[in-house]
Amino acid sequence: MWLHLGLLAVCTWVLPFCMGLLPVHFMREEHKSFGMVWLSGWMMMFGVFQVLTVPFIVCESSFTRAVQCYTIVIGVLATVFLFMGRRCFPVCLRRLKEAKPDRGLIFLMALVLLLIALQMYFAFHMQYLDGDDSFYVAVSLTSQHTDTMYRFTPYYGADGELDIRHALSCAPIFMAWLSEVSGIHVTIICHSYISILFLLLMYSIYGQAGTQLFPLQRKSKWLFLLFLNVWYLFGNVSIYAAESFAYTRTWQGKAMFSNLMVPLLFLWLLFMARDEMDVGEWAMLFVLILCTIFTTSTGIFTVPILLFLAAVIMSVVKRKALLLLQTGACLVPSMFFGLLYLFLK
Repeated sequence: MWLHLGLLAVCTWVLPFCMGLLPVHFMREEHKSFGMVWLSGWMMMFGVFQVLTVPFIVCESSFTRAVQCYTIVIGVLATVFLFMGRRCFPVCLRRLKEAKPDRGLIFLMALVLLLIALQMYFAFHMQYLDGDDSFYVAVSLTSQHTDTMYRFTPYYGADGELDIRHALSCAPIFMAWLSEVSGIHVTIICHSYISILFLLLMYSIYGQAGTQLFPLQRKSKWLFLLFLNVWYLFGNVSIYAAESFAYTRTWQGKAMFSNLMVPLLFLWLLFMARDEMDVGEWAMLFVLILCTIFTTSTGIFTVPILLFLAAVIMSVVKRKALLLLQTGACLVPSMFFGLLYLFLK
């Protein structure tokens, strides 16, 4: 059991941290932190999985081959990124040491962290069956047991044609990869581990957003996080609310899109609005577009519209036409997967 848990920890903690070091190394000084390293690492893992796995899905290759290819590639990339981005360590450590909170701020931080811990505890012990498990978790299980991807209908197990509607979004296959590598059943991973891990990831994203919104007011940042905690705790007004998705559908693609990708997208829009985009930020925006497609096929069409409209407004306000070209280059994955979807459809 400990071996399986150790492998799962390596895949979800060590690998993301190693994968995030290199892109953060090329970011601006004020964006470098261990939190940003972890977030960027997850984005890199999702993006690489999307690029490598979709060809296997479209060519109707085996799940085993996709697992072997991704495991080798991500292992090599993590090693290379760890070596090339090692200079990011001292900067992140220095910024961590500089953040010395006073007594009042410590109390506020403790309250926020306690609320997050309670939510993670409830997400683990009060998890229940969600209707969409008949698709998302079933797709992961079907991929493992049939050695195919998006070929067998998850509802009743019949063999059929490639499911084009979902085939370009690899989130369920990624969960199956975690299960295959760690040896833990995918249902256990989704309900008992990913559900709490992605809650922590979500609040890490909001923590980075708070830093951007209140760069000189650390207390305001933690008040912002406290407000978000209360919002999510009491925002379960319907089964379709983002707050409900955060607790009951955390591992599902559309929940990942609404609770992880959309906040990340607005975080990067803050970077763009403040002219704080360096090589690392632009590269991660490109990867973020891949991640939105990774979570749900609707990301192929909705995200480019939002991002390009924002870029048009910013380019007019800032009188900076180059911003449109840079944003357009980052939207190449959406254009490619959009054309691929129409071709396969």
